[in-house]
Amino acid sequence: MKKVKDTEPVADTSQEPITASSITDKDKLGRGRRIWRSTLIWLVVIATAFLSGVTADHFLRYKPVSENLMQIQSELNQERIHLELLRTLVDVSNARIALSNDDVPGAKAALADTSQRLEKLLPSIVEFDASLAKSMPQRLFLITSGLDRDIETVKIDLELFTHDLQAVETAVFGD
Repeated sequence: MKKVKDTEPVADTSQEPITASSITDKDKLGRGRRIWRSTLIWLVVIATAFLSGVTADHFLRYKPVSENLMQIQSELNQERIHLELLRTLVDVSNARIALSNDDVPGAKAALADTSQRLEKLLPSIVEFDASLAKSMPQRLFLITSGLDRDIETVKIDLELFTHDLQAVETAVFGD
C-alpha cells in the first residue's frame, strides 16, 4: 500500500500478476467447440476450393465456347442474308427469262416474292450504299407495274436491277 500525503494509506490498484492457471481455465475450449471450429474451417476451405473451380471452369471452358457460339450465330445470320440475296437474283433472272420468251404471267409469278425478300436485304444494302437501298424498291415497283404496259423498258430495268444486286453481293459478301 502506498501513502498519499503521508496521512492515509491507499490500496494499490495496479493489476495482479496473471497466473497460468487463470488463463487455461478461462480460455480452454470444450471438446465440442473445438470440433465445430475445425469443421467450420474445413468447410470454408472446401467452399473456397469449389468456388475457385467453378470460376476457373467458367473462364477456361464456358466463356470461350459462348464467344465462339455468338460468332457462329453472327456468321449464320450473314449467310441467311446472302441466301436471300441469291434468291432475289434467281427471281429476277427467272423474270428476265420469262420476258425473253414473251411470258408476262411467268415474269409476274417470278417476281411475286421479290419485294419481301428485298425488304429483308435493305439493312445490308444500306451499309453498302444508302441511295441504292432507297432506289431499289422503287425500281422493283416500276418493274412490276410496267409488266402490263412496256415490256422493253421492264427488260432494261430488270437488267439494271440484276446489275445492282450483283454489285451488292460482290461488295458485301465477296466473290
